[in-house]
Amino acid sequence: MRNPKVQVLLSTYNGQKYLKELMDSVLNQDFPDIEILVRDDGSSDETLYVLKRYSGIKNVQILPGENLGAVRSFLKLLQLSSPNAEYVVFCDQDDVWKEDKVSRAISILEKYGNNLPVMYCSRVTIVDEKLKIIGSSQIPRREPAFGNALVQNIATGCTIIINNAAQQLILKKLPSSAMMHDWWIYQVVSAFGKVIYDVESRILYRQHSGNMIGEKSSMFLKWRERTRRFLKQGRIQYVTLQAEEFSKIYGESLPLDKKLILERFINERKTFMGRLRYAFKNETYRQTKVDNIIFRVLIILNRI
Repeated sequence: MRNPKVQVLLSTYNGQKYLKELMDSVLNQDFPDIEILVRDDGSSDETLYVLKRYSGIKNVQILPGENLGAVRSFLKLLQLSSPNAEYVVFCDQDDVWKEDKVSRAISILEKYGNNLPVMYCSRVTIVDEKLKIIGSSQIPRREPAFGNALVQNIATGCTIIINNAAQQLILKKLPSSAMMHDWWIYQVVSAFGKVIYDVESRILYRQHSGNMIGEKSSMFLKWRERTRRFLKQGRIQYVTLQAEEFSKIYGESLPLDKKLILERFINERKTFMGRLRYAFKNETYRQTKVDNIIFRVLIILNRI
């Protein structure tokens, strides 16, 4: 049976504490001949020292780099990824993969062929610093779709795998600004192809104080984090800015139904009455009822 070429993209930054566990779990996958491309984002700890232990392994390539931040570092990795890779796998530095993480995803992705842009993402098992299970991420109530991707990211980056068609589509022109690389990928593939959400987890997602953005195991922690981020961003409309960037890059090539959704989201909220009318439309939505209510209120308040 043919084994497709798979390349894992890992961006590291001051990740010495958990990096060995992650690397070993990737190298111990039951899927053969996985290539790993690592870009270090200007670490100041012993991350590069840990990585050097793996530099002699045939399928591991390590690239030291300047600090770009998580989003730009992952997009840089995508630029550096092999154009011959049939599947590109995104990876975080502090998780642990179950041995069939890649093989399960590839078995699902292979059903869709090579011409349509396809993205796989999944649920995660949330663990503490010592890998004790403390919960699981929520399963989306509705199917992945462009109307959701415009205003919410359900694709945890460390679970994302894209096929070559999606890889080449994203690389046609990278965004100058995006909230997160995984959210951007979800938008692109949901607009032009197929997004698959796997309700089974094949990854231990480590929750700790160093996570930049993470899943929360309790409703209190989720809302505390959302409130903190909302107050921090002030009146900057990051979601709208990202949608406008998406329109600049892909607006003219979008399928008509997606193009109309995007145009209405950007243009119909420029006045108070417009926002009021748009708030009662259902073509853009978040996954939970409570989130959706808050989303509608924020539209009216012009805070999206």
